[in-house]
Amino acid sequence: MIPSGPRRADGITSGPAGVHPHVAALRDRLGQPLILLEVLLERRPTGIELRHFRDATRPDGELVSRPPEALGALAESTEDGAFRPNRSAPTLRSGWRCHIATETDLHEALEQLYPGALADWHAWETGSAGPTPFRDFVVRQTGMYRSTQAITDGEADAVARAGCASSLCLRRRCWSTPGMGPAPRPEFQAEALAIPCLEPCALVVDLARWRVKDQEARPLRLELTAGERESLEMALRNTVDQPPEDLREGSTRHPANPRRLGLLLARLNELGTGGGDLPENKGT
Repeated sequence: MIPSGPRRADGITSGPAGVHPHVAALRDRLGQPLILLEVLLERRPTGIELRHFRDATRPDGELVSRPPEALGALAESTEDGAFRPNRSAPTLRSGWRCHIATETDLHEALEQLYPGALADWHAWETGSAGPTPFRDFVVRQTGMYRSTQAITDGEADAVARAGCASSLCLRRRCWSTPGMGPAPRPEFQAEALAIPCLEPCALVVDLARWRVKDQEARPLRLELTAGERESLEMALRNTVDQPPEDLREGSTRHPANPRRLGLLLARLNELGTGGGDLPENKGT
């Protein structure tokens, strides 16, 4: 356990110098309430309180108090009980609050909710870490993911757009693909932190692997009327918004995988049949 230091005027007990500089940097930003992805951090007389930003105005008595070490279990599943393979997805459960009295507790709580997010933010802000471009990342892949090296430049762009849509991930994509630079820096209120994504995650790499394999099959030819195209697009978007109960978001094997559907919507757009990509993620 990290030993505690003296209690600061803000109610937070500091750890020893040099421990978790990213936590100290965050603490120094808490002159006003701050939003980190979906979590609201706010100073209280005896420390800091964490809660879901949707619960900002709810009375304390309506929320379940949870210790820092219990937040990991809360973050594992959505409100409907579905597993969350990406902790940065906009699906964190609400209805809880967590009191933070020490910097060690603050580090523990945020690591339970968003592993590595705060360290990535600090490294990006201080310039001590940079992004890894898509091509540089996949060239290092071995085994079943070696096939991602064969993806075309255009398909790599499409995978990034579909895999990093704001409906699926709240981080800002800072890595580039052959045809796209990093996502634009978000323009939002000063109380929100932009958490960077410094390299393609496992979900995006798996989508690229699936795309390469799918492209090996002979394409089907399909002609649609304008009305049929409209119905198809609506069906796709409804499935993205209301996925089937048996869907495992982390598996590209399911035909209703939201990232696969994002690729299909982009394909419709590419073919000039309407459609449209899922929204590009600019982070929060």
